[in-house]
Amino acid sequence: MGRSEVRAERRRSALERFERATELPLLVLALIFIPLLVLPLAFDLPEAVDSTFVALDWFIWAVFVFEYVVRFVLTDAKARFVWRNVPDLIVIVVPFLRPLRIARSARALRLLRLGRLVALLAIVNREARRLLVRHGLHWALLTIGVIVLAAAALITVVEEREPGASIRNFGDGIWWAVTTITTVGYGDTYPVSDAGRGIAAAVMLAGITLFGFLTANLATFMLERSGHAQESGASGSAAIEAKLDELLERMSRIESDLARR
Repeated sequence: MGRSEVRAERRRSALERFERATELPLLVLALIFIPLLVLPLAFDLPEAVDSTFVALDWFIWAVFVFEYVVRFVLTDAKARFVWRNVPDLIVIVVPFLRPLRIARSARALRLLRLGRLVALLAIVNREARRLLVRHGLHWALLTIGVIVLAAAALITVVEEREPGASIRNFGDGIWWAVTTITTVGYGDTYPVSDAGRGIAAAVMLAGITLFGFLTANLATFMLERSGHAQESGASGSAAIEAKLDELLERMSRIESDLARR
């Protein structure tokens, strides 16, 4: 393997580690960013609140810029990277358009803000999908969604004509299925028939199993992040020790040369 290939492999490895380390913080910041854009569009905020929003906006923007620049520097295919990360580029570039004449009207500013909002939603979707797929959680969430819809339909068919039924339509069935599969159980909707109770028992067992799976995977994810941090610290300490050993060896050689002279 040539020197250029080694450098390319190191950059790819560094890019992968950086993306793993930033995927969750980036998702959280993107979720925080959304209300910072939506609330000023929907309400007239007090000046103090608006100033706070602007400060948070610029802080999160700076984090996005840093993350984008690092990934751009580490990637080999620059043009492909830019094309595949257009939402990130929109979030970064739009603030620079504010001082321009075309963006001085209130309508243009609202359009720019909406553009950033759409780009942020795309980033949230991308980061959430990447995070879920990497840890196999997308299948669990899909299964939960299917069970909720199926259970809501079944319980509605079974219960809607029962005397004293609290589940009278599909909306009630959805609410009951969500509260049952999450084991919350508010008690405002509940099955009164034997068939309905059987469906409820199956949904509860499925909910306990699936949410146990999600909890276990979340714990594994947190342990993996902790393990990566410890490995990075250990590799950094090993590198420092190697440098110190090399320095001591060089000093010993210098002392030996001086003693011979």
